[in-house]
Amino acid sequence: MLRWSKLSTIIRREYLSRVRTKAFWITTLAFPLIILAFTVLPTMLMQRAGGEHTIALLTADEALAKAMEAGLPTAGKTNEADDSGFTIRLVHLTPEGDAAAQRARLKRDVVAKRYGGVLVIPETIYTDGKLELLTTNTSAFQLMSRLERAVGRGVTRLRLERAGVPSDKVAELTKSVDLQPVRIGKDGAENAEGFLQSFFLSYALMFLLWMSVMIYGMQVMRGVLEEKSSRIVEVVVANVSARELMTGKIMGVGAVGLTQYAIWTLVLVNLAVPGLVTLAGYTGAVISPWLLVFFVVFFVLGYVLYSTFYAAVGAAFNSEEEAQQMQSVAGWIIGIPFVFMFPVMNNPDSTLSVVLSLFPPFAPVLFFLRMSVQFPPTWQIVLCLVLLLGTIAVVARVAAAVYRVGILMYGKRPTLREVLHWARES
Repeated sequence: MLRWSKLSTIIRREYLSRVRTKAFWITTLAFPLIILAFTVLPTMLMQRAGGEHTIALLTADEALAKAMEAGLPTAGKTNEADDSGFTIRLVHLTPEGDAAAQRARLKRDVVAKRYGGVLVIPETIYTDGKLELLTTNTSAFQLMSRLERAVGRGVTRLRLERAGVPSDKVAELTKSVDLQPVRIGKDGAENAEGFLQSFFLSYALMFLLWMSVMIYGMQVMRGVLEEKSSRIVEVVVANVSARELMTGKIMGVGAVGLTQYAIWTLVLVNLAVPGLVTLAGYTGAVISPWLLVFFVVFFVLGYVLYSTFYAAVGAAFNSEEEAQQMQSVAGWIIGIPFVFMFPVMNNPDSTLSVVLSLFPPFAPVLFFLRMSVQFPPTWQIVLCLVLLLGTIAVVARVAAAVYRVGILMYGKRPTLREVLHWARES
């Protein structure tokens, strides 16, 4: 039976010993900047990645070359609906008699950076639709997607003209469409948001939840290791039980995490008019109050689940070096949900998404990710919480036994009978 008078003392000690340090306030200020650096900044840089790219266009089709140039963001004009300053300069080259020698020469030009790439368009483009881009950077997806769209529009236009469609009708018939997704809420309310906005919100909240569980769980483990190595724990367990000590440590460190979130929330509320409105205008992200509530719920449950494991790891080993291997195991388990992030976001109601999100070790991250994309049915929410609470109860009982045995056997070589006896008493 846990004694609240003893438990509150441990919680207060763990809480105040961390909140009063400079490291707490430094991380409180630095952590939001790190989150922004990993979420908002890459999106902004990707959308504003400009520059001029010189591409050699190798084709004998003059009409296609002109159609491509008309559809690309060239210097002096931008056909794309953005202000990124992204321009493409085409250098039209005609095929020579010795195709192999010309190809080898053009590849040397690409390696020497005379061209950003060579777009090879064969005569069969109108039948099989295949072409090549010779480049040293096959990850330049923005450049490749624009070239692909320009070739596609040009080929479609010339196909129609050759099929007898009047030239003045081609532009009207080939006009592209713009799909605007509109999210429908439970109350029927509509919220227009793009892919990047929805992905940004889901990924940012998922990443924040994962980082929080990892950081505060590891703080519990390090705290246990420090107390064991300094022999403080031997004095503490003379007045409180091992279970009370572990529970108090977990609750105290968790309260530190909630304090940091409260500080960040207050700062965001105070900056709402000049800051959040601008951010919402850029991202198009609107966070539901229920989503914030469940963020706290899954943070608490995920933190308790993994911090009990970290506490057991800290108690089972005598130094951080010894605990690193088991620590990495927990890190891998917490990181597995990122592998399934895109399948879950693509189809949150699929059997795979539902099963994975209900699996207790993944639930704090994956089930919350499903919520940020599309709110699950009520019965799934209840089942997820029940499974998580049941798993936490089992893990906490096992961790308490390991915690007590680990503390009692510090600096000793107990027999198997003694270890089993201490475990049964726990």
